[in-house]
Amino acid sequence: MSVRFFSARRGVLRSLSLLLGCLLVPVAIAATPTAPVQVIRIASPDLSAGPKPFSGTNTVSLVHIRGALEKEFAKDGIKIEWSFFKGAGPAVNEAFANRQIDFAYLGDLASIIGRAGGISSRFLFAVRGANTYLGVPPDSSITSLKDLKGKRVALFRGTADQLAFGRSLAEAGLSERDVQIINLDWTAARAALASHQVDAAWQGAALLILRDRGQIKVPLSTKQARNRQVTTQAGLVGSDAFINAHPELTQRLINVLVAQAQWASEPAHRDEFLKLLAEQGSLPLALVQGEFDGDDLRFRFDPRLDDFIAASYTDSVATAKSIGLIRRSYDVRAWLEPRFVEQAIAAQGSQRYWPSYDAAGAVGKH
Repeated sequence: MSVRFFSARRGVLRSLSLLLGCLLVPVAIAATPTAPVQVIRIASPDLSAGPKPFSGTNTVSLVHIRGALEKEFAKDGIKIEWSFFKGAGPAVNEAFANRQIDFAYLGDLASIIGRAGGISSRFLFAVRGANTYLGVPPDSSITSLKDLKGKRVALFRGTADQLAFGRSLAEAGLSERDVQIINLDWTAARAALASHQVDAAWQGAALLILRDRGQIKVPLSTKQARNRQVTTQAGLVGSDAFINAHPELTQRLINVLVAQAQWASEPAHRDEFLKLLAEQGSLPLALVQGEFDGDDLRFRFDPRLDDFIAASYTDSVATAKSIGLIRRSYDVRAWLEPRFVEQAIAAQGSQRYWPSYDAAGAVGKH
């Protein structure tokens, strides 16, 4: 297994200008079609709280931890190269634009910004329903989203957290204009919150580390939301060039992800799965357990590109354009490429195991 690390500064500072340039010149990405593939390059934001790279509490992270892709492609002499970026989505998009990667695990906003900016990609595999949390100092009087009006809120702009926060604010009748957004990466946001430099912070489960240390309290999260659309959606995107040149390798990669998604969603493997995530991410086991408590794991790990995913991303594209994060919208359904997941599900005989969800997140057809 080959692993590369990238700092936040390296990725983020150049991403905006590079992506704006992509608006004018479509980018060709990934391996030369005629060259034999020696390495498959996969990138992800690094969400680790410790020394090991960590993609988060999702299928792609599990695949990395278990070396499942390395095992699949070892017989062909194909190496898997993982790159982890502290600069999150913007840095991953820069790597895409620089032809440094073939696939990436990204939250919804980051993949949308890349696609709208001209990166030629396809959405291949879904991960859904991740939660985000509001953290405040222990002595804070903030108990609801409405209490955030006029307050300083640490938020990592350009990531999926921004969309989840915007949707949650909308449920409370607010928008980003009603609060003072302080743009900080996840680690800096937690430090600012712990030192009372901001009134609140909004991010994923790593925020709960401070809660468990008694440094903050968490009055609410997307777990209390009225609908599933306020949660964070994510997935694996691949470069058009690699997919078109190597559809059989792409299919095998997705086969592995679908099999691992089912393993993670089965109750018999829940404890082992959570322990693997906690160890890799240097997170307390209780924190990882809390992220999934009360959640339907078959929903969380459903890989299908169904109406729920299409509706969520369509709404996210519209939101990103309305707040000036992208200049142009695009047809999400044309971007989704469900054939690889559906073929994997059929080959593994799991058509009835994975339901399709409607736009609201209710079970539709099997």
